[in-house]
Amino acid sequence: MQFSSGRPRRVTLDLTPLIDVVLMLVIFFVLTTTFVLSPGIKVDLPQGGSKRQVHENDAVVIITADGSIYYDDGRITLEALQAALRQRHQQQPGVRIIIKADTHAEHGWVVAVMDMAKSLGIARLAIATTPKETQQ
Repeated sequence: MQFSSGRPRRVTLDLTPLIDVVLMLVIFFVLTTTFVLSPGIKVDLPQGGSKRQVHENDAVVIITADGSIYYDDGRITLEALQAALRQRHQQQPGVRIIIKADTHAEHGWVVAVMDMAKSLGIARLAIATTPKETQQ
């Protein structure tokens, strides 16, 4: 009969496979999150008659049906929006503010954004609409 010596066996844990798996998970999450550029903001615009294109130097403010305000594809408060519009107006004095308000958004939010822009000295305001469907 063989008995083990009094010394305990050294058990080692190989961390290399664990590190490989964790690194692969990190790479997977980094790659999948970079493809989501901006969240989809659903806004049902009212119908209007005129057609104008949005230019890249226009500032777009989006107001959703639940009263959320978005600027530069990120949710923002009224105070932060005022600071952002002030900075944009200082950088581009002739900037045009385009308000994309949902059909079911409260009128007060639209008026608040328009009043804020006017108080900052921004004279060019527009409200985005979808073209009316023509009857045949």
